[in-house]
Amino acid sequence: MKFRTFGYWHAAMMGALAVIFTAGALPAEAQRGGGAASVFTSPVQETEFSMHIEALGTLEARESVDLTLNVADRVTAIYFDDGDRVTKGKTLLSLAQGEQAALVDAAEATANEARQRYERTKQLVGARTVSQSALDEAERDLNAANAQLRAVQSRQKDRVLVAPFDGVLGFRLVSVGSYVRAGDVVAELIDDSEMKLDFSVPSIYLRSVRKGTDVRVETDDLPGMAFDGTVDTVGASIDPVTRSIRVRAILPNPDRLLKPGMFMKVTLLADSRQSLAVPEEAIEPIGPNSFVYVAAEKDGKLIAERRQIQVGLRQNGRVEVISGLEAGEQIVTDGLIRVRDGAPIVVRERTVLQTGGGVASPGASNGR
Repeated sequence: MKFRTFGYWHAAMMGALAVIFTAGALPAEAQRGGGAASVFTSPVQETEFSMHIEALGTLEARESVDLTLNVADRVTAIYFDDGDRVTKGKTLLSLAQGEQAALVDAAEATANEARQRYERTKQLVGARTVSQSALDEAERDLNAANAQLRAVQSRQKDRVLVAPFDGVLGFRLVSVGSYVRAGDVVAELIDDSEMKLDFSVPSIYLRSVRKGTDVRVETDDLPGMAFDGTVDTVGASIDPVTRSIRVRAILPNPDRLLKPGMFMKVTLLADSRQSLAVPEEAIEPIGPNSFVYVAAEKDGKLIAERRQIQVGLRQNGRVEVISGLEAGEQIVTDGLIRVRDGAPIVVRERTVLQTGGGVASPGASNGR
């Protein structure tokens, strides 16, 4: 009998404590019987939205060329090694110069002689010793000698290979003493300061993709890294089979991490704009329509006003609001299950509590 009495007393005490703790957890308005729902709110703010168009593409170097010579002869000197980074105009290789150098010396001598003869004839014409036709002939010989000199100098330059632009060299394919024929590839030169990325997008996005559209790319070859660039060229025609259009983007490559041939996943950020946005959890869908609850003041009280909105893109947990809301309005984000249109509400402040080694944000459950 004593045991049953103690049990009844224990149950009564636990029930009283539960009532006390429950009452202490409610806001003051609710404890006074006001019946206001306790909610959290968030302001309507502008956020940047953009259409994300995904594609796949392969990188190409900004410039790429196979270095060759125009003449055939034996290699006498090489001034580069595999993978060297060179600047425009740097001498890379030279062929045997003996015979060609002799031809240049002979042409220079002929040109000097023709110049001297022209100057003497010019003086004699001034003294009226020779006729004007003699001067014309001397001038013609001078011009011919200079032309011949330029020709042999040009052929001499063809025996020296120089870098046509800044870049990085590939593997060297010749050695000193090798006999090189005209057109033989000596090495590959790549300008990797920027990379070209060609890919295709469906033609339905033709109006959204234009020169200057931002792109972000990733590759499995460099996990965890993303690279930004812009669209440089949009193709002039649509593929009649795939109904897609070719697009070329340019990616800066200051750290030289990107390499030609890399397979890239592309995301175009088209139609970028600033729009009003609300958190996804604040939206109450009813059929094809979307609603939110706005914290509005009426007769000195705070009430929940249900508002129909037109939504657009969804991005990173936020929804674009095309119409129905104004910037700065407070909308209910937590506690929607207790909210009714026109019913009073109590807005609670979010607090941050220290819990051991981290932080916690207590609040009403997101009951929907």
